[in-house]
Amino acid sequence: MKVFLDTNVWLSATVFAGLCDSLLTACADRGWLVTCPLVREEAHVVLARKFPHLPQAPALFDAAWNEILRTPDVPDPADDNDRRLLAAAVAAGSELFVTGDKRVLEWKTSGPMRIITPREAWIILFAPHLQH
Repeated sequence: MKVFLDTNVWLSATVFAGLCDSLLTACADRGWLVTCPLVREEAHVVLARKFPHLPQAPALFDAAWNEILRTPDVPDPADDNDRRLLAAAVAAGSELFVTGDKRVLEWKTSGPMRIITPREAWIILFAPHLQH
């Protein structure tokens, strides 16, 4: 299983305890996570802008991110980071792209990869008995 977490999921896992943190940890423990450098770039920008009161957050993010399998960035389309992240996830062979971004969730799939929410990912991966 390969799972690619969108930047917003990484940020939530870094800053808040809860579902995203549990999802990141459980997937990382199983060696399922894939990421790319663009996730780190975006995360550091958002952490500096939205969470300056948490100066330890970038180091916490990096500690987790550095342990994850990385795939190269995809440079195009240069004007749409969401599509670049999806392309990187597909190129890495990810089966799930996990995001809270409503725009991206509307796409539902990218090739064979499913685009799902953190809650859907948790149910699929760790609580399949809860699927309808």
